[in-house]
Amino acid sequence: MKRKREEKKTETAASTSSSRDDGSGSGYEVFLSFRGPDTRLTMADCLYNGLIGAGIHAFKDNEELRFGEEIKGGLLQAINDSRIYIPIFSKDYASSKWCLRELAHIVYLSRANDEKVILPIFYDVDVDDVKLNTKLYRKALRKHKSDYGKDLVKKWKKALREVARIRGRKLKDHGLDKLKNLTVKEVSSLLWTRTNVPDHLVGIKDQMDKIMKLLDLEAFDVRFIVIHGMGGIGKTTLVETVFRQISSQFESNYSFLKDVRIHDIIDLQKKLLSDILNLSCTNLSFIDEGVDMIKTRFRDKKVLIILDDIDKRDQIMRLAGEPNWFGGGSRIIITTRNIELLVKEGEDDNVPASNSGQFSFYDMPEMNSHDALQLFCERALGCAEPPTDYVDITNKLIKALGGLPLALHVVGSTLRGKCQDTWENVLSKLNKVMNEDVKKKLMISYEALEPNQQQIYLDIACFFINKTKTSAIKYWDAVFGYPTEIEVKILTRMSLIKIIGNDDLWMHDQLRDLGRDIVHSESGNIHQRGSRLWSSKDAFRIVQRKKGTKNIVGLNLGTPEPDATYIFKRKEFARLVNLRFLQLDHGNFKGDFKDLFSELRWLSWSNCPLEFQATNFGLKNLTVVMLSGNNITKDWEGWRQIMVAKQLKVLQLKDCPSLRKTPKFYTISQLERLILRCSQLRKIDKSVGNLQHLDYLEIMCEAIKSLPESIGDLKSLTQLRIMSHRISILPHSIGNLENLKHLILECYALQKLPDSIGKLESLLELYVFKSEISELSHSIGNLKRLKVLRVSNCSLEKLPDSIGRLQSLVKLDLSSSCIRMLPECIGNLKKLKVLDLGYGRISEFPKTIGMLENLEELHAQYGDLEREIPSEIGALSSLKILDLEGGRFSGLPTTINQLRNLQTLELGMCDSIQQLPELPKSLTFLAFSPVSLTVIPDCSNLTNLVDLEIIGNSVRKPNTEGILRLPALRNMTLLVGKMALPPTNFNSLSQLQHLNISCVEPQSLIGLPSSLRELKLSDVQSPIDWSVFSNLENLSMLLLREYSLGEIQFEVLGELRKFNELRMSHCPLLKTLPVLPSLKEIRRLILYRLPQLTEIQGLGELKSLWKLFIQNCNSIRSLNESDLSNLQNLKILWLSRCESLESVLGVPKSCELTVIGCPKLNRDG
Repeated sequence: MKRKREEKKTETAASTSSSRDDGSGSGYEVFLSFRGPDTRLTMADCLYNGLIGAGIHAFKDNEELRFGEEIKGGLLQAINDSRIYIPIFSKDYASSKWCLRELAHIVYLSRANDEKVILPIFYDVDVDDVKLNTKLYRKALRKHKSDYGKDLVKKWKKALREVARIRGRKLKDHGLDKLKNLTVKEVSSLLWTRTNVPDHLVGIKDQMDKIMKLLDLEAFDVRFIVIHGMGGIGKTTLVETVFRQISSQFESNYSFLKDVRIHDIIDLQKKLLSDILNLSCTNLSFIDEGVDMIKTRFRDKKVLIILDDIDKRDQIMRLAGEPNWFGGGSRIIITTRNIELLVKEGEDDNVPASNSGQFSFYDMPEMNSHDALQLFCERALGCAEPPTDYVDITNKLIKALGGLPLALHVVGSTLRGKCQDTWENVLSKLNKVMNEDVKKKLMISYEALEPNQQQIYLDIACFFINKTKTSAIKYWDAVFGYPTEIEVKILTRMSLIKIIGNDDLWMHDQLRDLGRDIVHSESGNIHQRGSRLWSSKDAFRIVQRKKGTKNIVGLNLGTPEPDATYIFKRKEFARLVNLRFLQLDHGNFKGDFKDLFSELRWLSWSNCPLEFQATNFGLKNLTVVMLSGNNITKDWEGWRQIMVAKQLKVLQLKDCPSLRKTPKFYTISQLERLILRCSQLRKIDKSVGNLQHLDYLEIMCEAIKSLPESIGDLKSLTQLRIMSHRISILPHSIGNLENLKHLILECYALQKLPDSIGKLESLLELYVFKSEISELSHSIGNLKRLKVLRVSNCSLEKLPDSIGRLQSLVKLDLSSSCIRMLPECIGNLKKLKVLDLGYGRISEFPKTIGMLENLEELHAQYGDLEREIPSEIGALSSLKILDLEGGRFSGLPTTINQLRNLQTLELGMCDSIQQLPELPKSLTFLAFSPVSLTVIPDCSNLTNLVDLEIIGNSVRKPNTEGILRLPALRNMTLLVGKMALPPTNFNSLSQLQHLNISCVEPQSLIGLPSSLRELKLSDVQSPIDWSVFSNLENLSMLLLREYSLGEIQFEVLGELRKFNELRMSHCPLLKTLPVLPSLKEIRRLILYRLPQLTEIQGLGELKSLWKLFIQNCNSIRSLNESDLSNLQNLKILWLSRCESLESVLGVPKSCELTVIGCPKLNRDG
């Protein structure tokens, strides 16, 4: 069910994107468990910052501020989601009940999942202290015993002793900084993971396979991969997908340099050095200096560098010139439209610019006919295939478009909803244009635009990519004198632009270049550059030389020297009488500018000086002002020039650290969007209430303590977003915002919502996150239009009865709150589709829950749910997801079978369930715990089941007969403790790909299906009958965990064509590992916690081995030269915590050797 939780978290993250940047949406990777007063300011903070700096998502909690008796909410979720746990044992660690509860849960999770790893640190204690061999921890545990009982303390003792047996690191052996670095390095290596290729990218998987073969990540040489092809063919999409999949294998040593051809080399060098070295390079001034830094600092690093869209050879030579600049295993991927720039004059076309011979080329092909048909039809018809009467014209259009993804996308969108005659006309035009001329094909869509739509398209291509759509529309409204939102929608529908992220404009680089080429061609004079100057250097040159013309409408104006402020004077702007867009960095104005900027509508000014020297600036027609990165204050002279703009619609103040109070707003009463993102802003002037047309107000200011009462005068406000660490109460006048639709609050100190909240009759969404609110006002029931109510990660203890009056509510999110009971009136929410109670304190559902006839998702995982589930739940006819993971209730009602639309039923870790009733046939995912079940259910009726998880110690054998009749089953986990499986032939499960089972006896596995890809066997008590493996032609990985015998034979594994990975874990008696010659094709050998292992027989015969991982194998003394020297394909040798290991000889030169915690190893050997 972890996958389901991650999907839900992604949705939550998306909904709060305005207040936090978490695009991944994924869970934590590392959990730090520590006693705050002991280590927070030393080890914990140091390690946490090191992990974050390495790009690792770590959780560091404050255990001193917790309340209650059990692990709840976000803390529990962080522990469950993490893959690595680092307990930091200090002198008072055992005195904290919270630390002990965390540790016990960590140990429980690591037992159940071999993927989870514990890495203990002994801060100012010894291992014997944690093993309870001294008085240090025993004294604290005696006190806990009187407070919490002997059973719980016994559990804590067991957890302490178990973790103490894991070899950890001691602060006294390393020192703080070295210990941090060693731990971060080990964590980074353990977190190597694969990222799935997105399914929605048509045709991308075949391309991925070909690129991965060229990359050959297992090879230790340095490789340059060049992906070349015409613009818009999908090069960047492909390399972005590759980057997502492989970047984790380079620890934090990776950098993606996008749009190389339009950026300065020095800026790119700075980003490259910063990304990989994690340091600021602001002092870098010369290209040659950057080259030297890259060559010297990257020489011993395994790096991944993407150079996207290069158009000059020297771009490569100054960023990634030669293979000897980088460490072994490095990969440099280049995309370009022009392969000729990689060819030296007088040489063959296939010879790269470098003499290294390390370049591999991939010619990006056109889409195949099937993928092209699918992509075009999705855009033009909204389906995967055309109807019969459109088949002929569709095939002709696809052929004319030449398989170019961008052209298919754009032209398909243009034709959506059009008649066949229009399709024929477009085909006729396409047939007159050369297929190789992409620009002319895309011009068809441009020519179909109305004149003002074309102007907007050109504006976006030159200036507005990644700018907020809403602010841009305000600008175009002023320029053209009418509402232009429909024009932007037309551009979106025609796939000329997209709206991404937080309402930002985006355009494909091919369409961007088309627009810029059109602008270039306007003047016919290369020195004039057309109507829009997007290059800051070109713009500065033309302004400085007084070469501007009346045709210029937009400038992106920078200064020639970084951080230098150039003083612009009247003469330089005298001819720019129609300038309407000005984006300025580090500039200033001096002199009289009377009547020069009367047409200016957009001013974006970053790093402006404190002293404003211009007079008669004439900004009266400004529509948009954005000031950022400035040290301006409320008394800045520039406000006088800006505040005369009586038609100003958008004002954004961002990252102005000296701004403590806003200026007065009296003169800009037409303002519609006010965005304040200044961390030190403490006060908003009361004149904000004068903004009667304000539609959007965003306040992201950590230091602000209160809002003016006049905020209630904003009668037109529809969106209010507030993020503050200090606001404890909202003004009562907020209830006067009669048009407010969205209220988003992330106010850590907020204690209550005002009673006037109920007057917000237009409110559609109310979101309160991370606050101290304990109750909601009864007046909230008056919000008749409210669709979404989110009150999560806060102290909310109860809901008012008036909640039942929210007749429009679709989603109710109360996750990680303190609510124990839902009111009976919850059943009145007839439109409710999602109810989220996860990680909270709900102990039971009210019977009225069955009245939620439209409910599709019910989440109550890891709460206090312990009472009987009411039979009325069977009336939830629309329910698709029921997540009760971790609940303490004893069973489900028989009415559960009435849920005909239920697809996911999560009952994992519900160890108190005694009986499961008949379940609905619609299920595709089922997880349950057999711990207390009197009868293991027969699942044979669940013919749609794809995923089945049965985890927990059981005294009864699972009913495998029913399982064997599940035709759609693909993933199955059966971990039932010491109860051996009955003799089972899994051959009937023809779709099964992943099987994880425990307690395997020789007679348990009679047969396995040939479809199996991964097999995990736990608690193996007797020799395995390897004959049942003979048909596993697709098996690639085998894990044996808790193998209880002293010897093992692998026999037929070497005959399996795709088998390449063997893992052995927690095998206490295994002394020798006979790796037979038949396993010579194996590529990965992972050995973990084999304490008696002394020898790996025939290791030198594994000619294909590229990764050897040995950890906590304390009896192995040496790896022989005769073995290792034969492993010429070995690229990774990881040796960790092997206490008796004395020598490692013959390691191939191309192999990356990592040694951690092997005290007897002679490094010289």
